[in-house]
Amino acid sequence: MKKILSIFFVLGFFSVSSAQTWTTVGGGISAGGYVTTLFVYDSVMYAGGYFSSPGNNIIQWNDITWKNLGSGINGRVCAIGIYKDTVYMGGYFSSAGGHSAGCVTKWDGTSFANAGFDVEGGLGQVNVIQAYNNLLYIGGEFDSVNHKRPSGLVTWNGNKVDSLHIAYGGDWNNVCALSIYKNELLMGFGPLYYGTFGQPIVGWNNKGFSYPGNGYFYTSSNNSPIYMTHFCLIDTEFYVGGSFLYFEDQNLSRPIKDTVNNIAMWNGKEWSGLGKGINGTVYALVSYHNLIVAGGSFDSASGIPVNNIAAWNGVSWEPLGNGLNGTVYTLAVFDSNLYAGGNFSSPGNGIAKFNPTLRIPSPIINNDSINIFPNPNNGQFTIVCNRAITTNNQPILEIYNNLGQKIYSANLTDSNNLIDIGKQAKGIYIYKITSSGTNLINPGKFVID
Repeated sequence: MKKILSIFFVLGFFSVSSAQTWTTVGGGISAGGYVTTLFVYDSVMYAGGYFSSPGNNIIQWNDITWKNLGSGINGRVCAIGIYKDTVYMGGYFSSAGGHSAGCVTKWDGTSFANAGFDVEGGLGQVNVIQAYNNLLYIGGEFDSVNHKRPSGLVTWNGNKVDSLHIAYGGDWNNVCALSIYKNELLMGFGPLYYGTFGQPIVGWNNKGFSYPGNGYFYTSSNNSPIYMTHFCLIDTEFYVGGSFLYFEDQNLSRPIKDTVNNIAMWNGKEWSGLGKGINGTVYALVSYHNLIVAGGSFDSASGIPVNNIAAWNGVSWEPLGNGLNGTVYTLAVFDSNLYAGGNFSSPGNGIAKFNPTLRIPSPIINNDSINIFPNPNNGQFTIVCNRAITTNNQPILEIYNNLGQKIYSANLTDSNNLIDIGKQAKGIYIYKITSSGTNLINPGKFVID
């Protein structure tokens, strides 16, 4: 039987409180240093950045203690990725483990070795590493690789370096983010100076290029660059963080600028904001306990005071404890725990672990207990509740828009429940169903188109 239910991701709907704390990780890193990348692989977490101890700019955490990787790397580490069971690291450096390494090196679990190619020219910095379709993609800000000029983005097959045939109006410059979405490689750029608008996200599928949303991201003025700093994929939804204010869909007869404020979500059809967004640059995104966690340099999210890190619960933004006292550059989940790295001194020094005190409702009943159809719809749809969850209970349906405003509420029965929320704007809506006060039965999303 075909499953009717269509949920993009299951929402946690738990609250966070000031009782939650951040703690240092293994004593942190050397004073004045910072962590720019965290990467989890093979039961350990790698931390790279610019610091002298422990290790030189690259270390490994096993949930108990830090471990040095040989003699380390002699410069800033900005990116870590996996390709054919080998860990590749990129950044701004010239040697790793005593071996020559032009901004890229590889680690086999025991020692460093030259990656087989060198990045040169200008800053010569590698920002991001991503495997896609049996190739390793290396993006950054550089003029040449192995004395050739495939600026900003190259591929590696284990034997040779190649570059994409440029069909985007020039060199790839300042590649900051790479991720896979629906079998397509999405690339994010920044800083880019287009005036006030531009297309800083480009898709590649080995045959051609695409532009999600066929529109433009906008900044506030000609002097404000557009950044796309990080991507995060959760089920069928793709989240982007960076520095931008608006998005305008060029497919509309009368294009409208949607305010998104430095963070946006793409569902394969359209872009949407997360509440009123974030009031500063977003550098990192990660999924944690069914929340979207954003880190960066900001002090509020949708008007709620936060310190450089905040969580989106599908309805609203919330602080994570007291946050961190400096910029967060990277986030990772390791052994079910949330870690943040960046340029901060408290709590921790450069790296901290979140210790939540979660107020989680009763366990969520299997999603098969609820069917919603059609999805997408026009504001009229049917919800079917399994009899098992309505026995001795009166389930309550609540529906929220993307600003976190509750727009509908109704009691449900164990039969077909016809729902009509009236004329609403096109977009994504959040629903949750509770029973006996606070027992969460089923959260999810639907689309009005």
